[in-house]
Amino acid sequence: MKRNRRDTAAKAAAAALALVVLAGCSIGPVNLDSLVGQTSVAEARAQRRERLVPVVADSDLSEAGALTVGVKSSEAAPLVLRSTTDGSLAGIDVDTAYALADALGLSSVTFVSVPSASAGLASGCDVVMGVDANEDAAVTVVGDYAQSALGVFGGSSASASVDASDLAGATVAVQSGSVSQAALSKLDLSVDESTYTNLNEAFDALSAGSADYVVCDAYAGAYLACTHDGISFVGTLDDPSSVGVALSPDASSLTAAVRIALEQVQENGVAAIAKARWVGDLPTLTDATKVTGVSATLATAVDATAATATAGQ
Repeated sequence: MKRNRRDTAAKAAAAALALVVLAGCSIGPVNLDSLVGQTSVAEARAQRRERLVPVVADSDLSEAGALTVGVKSSEAAPLVLRSTTDGSLAGIDVDTAYALADALGLSSVTFVSVPSASAGLASGCDVVMGVDANEDAAVTVVGDYAQSALGVFGGSSASASVDASDLAGATVAVQSGSVSQAALSKLDLSVDESTYTNLNEAFDALSAGSADYVVCDAYAGAYLACTHDGISFVGTLDDPSSVGVALSPDASSLTAAVRIALEQVQENGVAAIAKARWVGDLPTLTDATKVTGVSATLATAVDATAATATAGQ
């Protein structure tokens, strides 16, 4: 699916305002214009478009002058949203891919749905977005424009700093059959688990006061928290892992250029804009954001569950 760079990310997001199809989740829709009152990624791109000068050779690309970007078919909001009407894409991965192409001096981006990073690169993609650093040993992953972790979200009465003891006896909403539910079952937190068909329902319950917390993917939760009043991020249950851009181990020249380009995107603030558009003021996930009182052993159990489960968030 090839799209002219002059189409803005806002248009893609507007197309996604129909109920989006997500991998194992029902998240959204979101009106970005009403959520984030700042310069969009598309506007930042437009300011640079006329000055684009390629910094990579055509021989390093699948298509001369264009960046062919793989987007994993299993990816979910807010990294990727897919419109049910025309298949157009939006999200952090998409915004970051456009910004990356800008930094590489490329005026065109082609998006391709791929089953995995290695499969996408083998089939002609220059890069694949949204890849965990430990996800695929057959690829090289650079950058860390997002993080992956199991997040905890609380209502208006929740403390800004939650200890594991605060969760004991609390009603915790999770999506039925999800990675989060499976991981939570391995944590000896003595919570009163309440299951819902999708995360929209779980966050509705939290907003209504019938649940004390929601446990889900941190980025997915932050995306939904933007649509509900009085909901905030209170911590993670496991150690976060970095999410970056995958390239073929043989593409040394392109890898070096992408690494530099990602650094530029982060330094010039475009990466921060892309993140804020979709997850608001969610902080960078680090060891410091982890809920205290959750042992390293339990965090390992969460990691193992997330690595093997194929359910939703």
